[in-house]
Amino acid sequence: MELGFVYFVFLPSVVTTLLAGRAAHRWGTRPTLWGSLAIASVGLPLLLLPNLAAVLLGMVLIGVGTFFAQATATGLVSRAATADRGSASGIYLACYFAGGLVGTAILGQIFDRVGWAACVAGIALSLAVAAVLALRLKTAD
Repeated sequence: MELGFVYFVFLPSVVTTLLAGRAAHRWGTRPTLWGSLAIASVGLPLLLLPNLAAVLLGMVLIGVGTFFAQATATGLVSRAATADRGSASGIYLACYFAGGLVGTAILGQIFDRVGWAACVAGIALSLAVAAVLALRLKTAD
Protein backbone atom coordinates (compact mmCIF):
# COMPACT_ATOMS: atom_id res chain seq x y z
CA MET A 1 0.00 0.00 0.00
CA GLU A 2 2.82 2.41 0.82
CA LEU A 3 4.37 1.87 -2.59
CA GLY A 4 1.03 2.77 -4.14
CA PHE A 5 1.33 6.26 -2.65
CA VAL A 6 3.91 7.05 -5.32
CA TYR A 7 0.98 7.60 -7.67
CA PHE A 8 0.18 10.78 -5.75
CA VAL A 9 2.95 12.42 -7.78
CA PHE A 10 0.39 12.53 -10.59
CA LEU A 11 -2.10 14.70 -8.66
CA PRO A 12 -0.44 18.01 -9.64
CA SER A 13 -0.56 16.80 -13.26
CA VAL A 14 -4.31 16.35 -13.06
CA VAL A 15 -4.73 19.92 -11.84
CA THR A 16 -2.25 21.61 -14.19
CA THR A 17 -3.39 19.70 -17.28
CA LEU A 18 -6.65 21.63 -17.08
CA LEU A 19 -4.67 24.81 -17.88
CA ALA A 20 -3.08 23.51 -21.09
CA GLY A 21 -5.76 24.88 -23.40
CA ARG A 22 -5.49 28.36 -21.93
CA ALA A 23 -1.71 28.27 -22.17
CA ALA A 24 -1.79 27.17 -25.81
CA HIS A 25 -4.30 29.90 -26.62
CA ARG A 26 -2.21 32.55 -24.85
CA TRP A 27 1.31 31.59 -25.96
CA GLY A 28 0.72 29.32 -28.94
CA THR A 29 0.91 25.57 -29.32
CA ARG A 30 4.62 25.23 -30.07
CA PRO A 31 5.84 27.44 -27.18
CA THR A 32 3.43 25.68 -24.82
CA LEU A 33 4.78 22.29 -25.90
CA TRP A 34 8.37 23.45 -25.52
CA GLY A 35 7.64 24.94 -22.10
CA SER A 36 5.95 21.73 -21.01
CA LEU A 37 8.87 19.63 -22.16
CA ALA A 38 11.28 22.02 -20.43
CA ILE A 39 9.40 21.57 -17.14
CA ALA A 40 9.66 17.81 -17.56
CA SER A 41 13.38 18.13 -18.34
CA VAL A 42 14.01 20.09 -15.15
CA GLY A 43 12.79 17.07 -13.22
CA LEU A 44 15.24 14.65 -14.82
CA PRO A 45 18.38 15.48 -12.80
CA LEU A 46 16.34 15.21 -9.61
CA LEU A 47 15.74 11.53 -10.38
CA LEU A 48 19.46 10.91 -10.03
CA LEU A 49 19.82 12.36 -6.54
CA PRO A 50 20.07 10.02 -3.55
CA ASN A 51 17.16 11.76 -1.81
CA LEU A 52 13.58 10.51 -1.86
CA ALA A 53 12.06 13.99 -1.70
CA ALA A 54 14.14 15.12 -4.68
CA VAL A 55 13.19 12.04 -6.69
CA LEU A 56 9.50 12.56 -5.92
CA LEU A 57 9.75 16.24 -6.91
CA GLY A 58 11.45 15.17 -10.14
CA MET A 59 8.61 12.75 -10.81
CA VAL A 60 6.07 15.53 -10.18
CA LEU A 61 7.83 17.86 -12.63
CA ILE A 62 8.09 15.16 -15.28
CA GLY A 63 4.43 14.27 -14.80
CA VAL A 64 3.26 17.89 -14.95
CA GLY A 65 5.35 18.62 -18.03
CA THR A 66 4.47 15.53 -20.00
CA PHE A 67 0.76 15.58 -19.14
CA PHE A 68 0.64 19.28 -20.08
CA ALA A 69 2.37 18.53 -23.39
CA GLN A 70 -0.01 15.65 -24.07
CA ALA A 71 -3.06 17.81 -23.38
CA THR A 72 -1.64 20.52 -25.65
CA ALA A 73 -1.07 18.00 -28.44
CA THR A 74 -4.57 16.57 -28.03
CA GLY A 75 -6.02 20.06 -28.38
CA LEU A 76 -3.90 20.67 -31.47
CA VAL A 77 -5.20 17.53 -33.15
CA SER A 78 -8.80 18.61 -32.64
CA ARG A 79 -8.04 22.08 -34.07
CA ALA A 80 -5.81 20.91 -36.92
CA ALA A 81 -8.11 18.19 -38.25
CA THR A 82 -10.27 19.67 -40.97
CA ALA A 83 -12.43 16.58 -41.27
CA ASP A 84 -13.09 13.45 -39.23
CA ARG A 85 -11.98 15.02 -35.96
CA GLY A 86 -13.10 11.99 -33.97
CA SER A 87 -10.98 9.70 -36.11
CA ALA A 88 -8.01 12.07 -35.89
CA SER A 89 -8.26 12.19 -32.11
CA GLY A 90 -8.62 8.41 -31.93
CA ILE A 91 -5.57 7.85 -34.13
CA TYR A 92 -3.56 10.32 -32.06
CA LEU A 93 -4.52 8.62 -28.78
CA ALA A 94 -3.81 5.16 -30.21
CA CYS A 95 -0.35 6.34 -31.26
CA TYR A 96 0.17 8.02 -27.89
CA PHE A 97 -0.60 4.84 -25.95
CA ALA A 98 1.26 2.57 -28.39
CA GLY A 99 4.29 4.83 -28.11
CA GLY A 100 4.02 4.71 -24.35
CA LEU A 101 3.97 0.93 -24.39
CA VAL A 102 6.98 0.69 -26.70
CA GLY A 103 8.83 3.41 -24.82
CA THR A 104 8.36 1.78 -21.44
CA ALA A 105 9.42 -1.59 -22.83
CA ILE A 106 12.59 -0.05 -24.24
CA LEU A 107 13.31 1.95 -21.08
CA GLY A 108 12.73 -1.17 -19.00
CA GLN A 109 15.34 -3.03 -21.01
CA ILE A 110 17.76 -0.11 -20.70
CA PHE A 111 17.22 -0.08 -16.95
CA ASP A 112 17.76 -3.83 -16.65
CA ARG A 113 20.90 -3.85 -18.78
CA VAL A 114 22.58 -0.50 -18.09
CA GLY A 115 20.97 1.02 -15.00
CA TRP A 116 18.90 3.90 -13.73
CA ALA A 117 21.09 6.75 -15.05
CA ALA A 118 20.85 5.35 -18.58
CA CYS A 119 17.09 5.04 -18.19
CA VAL A 120 16.89 8.72 -17.19
CA ALA A 121 19.07 9.55 -20.22
CA GLY A 122 16.58 7.64 -22.39
CA ILE A 123 13.76 9.77 -21.00
CA ALA A 124 15.81 12.88 -21.74
CA LEU A 125 16.30 11.68 -25.30
CA SER A 126 12.57 11.15 -25.75
CA LEU A 127 11.84 14.66 -24.45
CA ALA A 128 14.43 16.09 -26.85
CA VAL A 129 12.90 14.19 -29.78
CA ALA A 130 9.47 15.53 -28.82
CA ALA A 131 10.86 19.09 -28.76
CA VAL A 132 12.40 18.64 -32.22
CA LEU A 133 9.19 17.14 -33.57
CA ALA A 134 7.33 20.21 -32.29
CA LEU A 135 9.28 22.19 -34.90
CA ARG A 136 7.36 20.35 -37.61
CA LEU A 137 3.89 21.16 -36.25
CA LYS A 138 1.56 22.91 -38.59
CA THR A 139 -0.33 25.23 -36.29
CA ALA A 140 -2.75 28.04 -36.84
CA ASP A 141 -1.08 30.13 -34.12
